[in-house]
Amino acid sequence: MKKKIAFIVQRYGLEVNGGAEYHCRIVAEKLKNIYDVEILTSCAKDYLSWADEYTEGTEYINNIKVLRFATNTVRNWKKFTLIDRKLRKKRLYQKALRFFGLLDAYEQRLPIKSIEKDSDEWIKQQGPYTPGLIKHLEENHAEYDALIFFTYLYYPTIYGIKIAPEKSILIPTAHDEQPIYYPWFKLFFKTPAAILYNTISEKKFVNLMFNNQDIYSDVVAVGVEPLQPAIVLQASDILNYTGEYLIYIGRIDVAKGCKVLFDHFLKYKSSTGKNLKLVLVGLAFMEIPRHPDIVVMGFVDEDVKIALLKGATALIIPSFYESLSMVTLESMAYGIPVIANEQCEVLKDHINNSKAGFLYHDFNTFQQAINTLTNPGVDITTLGQNAQKYVTENYTWPVVIEKINKAINFVAGK
Repeated sequence: MKKKIAFIVQRYGLEVNGGAEYHCRIVAEKLKNIYDVEILTSCAKDYLSWADEYTEGTEYINNIKVLRFATNTVRNWKKFTLIDRKLRKKRLYQKALRFFGLLDAYEQRLPIKSIEKDSDEWIKQQGPYTPGLIKHLEENHAEYDALIFFTYLYYPTIYGIKIAPEKSILIPTAHDEQPIYYPWFKLFFKTPAAILYNTISEKKFVNLMFNNQDIYSDVVAVGVEPLQPAIVLQASDILNYTGEYLIYIGRIDVAKGCKVLFDHFLKYKSSTGKNLKLVLVGLAFMEIPRHPDIVVMGFVDEDVKIALLKGATALIIPSFYESLSMVTLESMAYGIPVIANEQCEVLKDHINNSKAGFLYHDFNTFQQAINTLTNPGVDITTLGQNAQKYVTENYTWPVVIEKINKAINFVAGK
């Protein structure tokens, strides 16, 4: 009889283009023939509002059972901003106390009720607020052999992982960002039976932050393989353009570094006048500058995405914070070089270890990276070969599945 496992994730669907959510979906689809897999998630598509857009209840996506739970509300941004601002001010004070070695003593004197009130309100507003999902876990966790939680940051994970920690596996997708310093995460990162990290740098960061080296852990990430599209398309036909272009794939958002990307690209165009376009694939959560060389494709089918990626001069990743960056690995799997933000440690590691792209940290290095890549004397073939070799040696599904199986067997046997 197959073990029954549940994936708990904030959003789930073919239309959801978040990195962690897509990561969850492809792992679940790889494991569905080995285990009895269920997904527990919200009815939301939009991570900003968490408004219910999917129908509450049960549906099947690629032959996997998905249980959706309503939020029955949208995020109150005024309330969330006020509580987050309050916590950030506390954080500045705590950083000073840490410097003088007084932080632990200070935190021990904080009223527990005050901390709990702040944490409960922040987590609820961070969302997606799905009390029905938590109730389902409370009433049915005994049915599952393992509970796999994706992303440390959201309500379903923070409250869900408390219910049956002995059978819980956390895939935190953590990085150095403001919320991870909030006090409730100290206990949280010591709660699950196992933690599966995406990168060595993520594991080192979390271990240093929370001193949780004694928890069962592994560096797993995902398997990456270039897909063969059902319909072979040509980027030139899709774009009606035959020149060079950079491509950005993912959530178009200030938090993903896209404003800085647009500023750099427009400055590059005005200062060089080069025939180069920026193609954007993904849903927009910010205003995109109107410019003839910024091509907005929106959400596209997989066949179109693959064609646009394979036709690009390079993928560009402006994000300051990533725990893995699946789109970087997918690009490398197709032999496409990557231009990435040097201020993100994970992206920096990918570029330095693969020798398949270039890094930038300001406009001058942004311009230099593009100019180097588009120089006719650059050996694009070698860059592409380096990219594919890096993925093949480090991100294959057999290795990933074996590591996940070991973690599931570990928690199921407790």
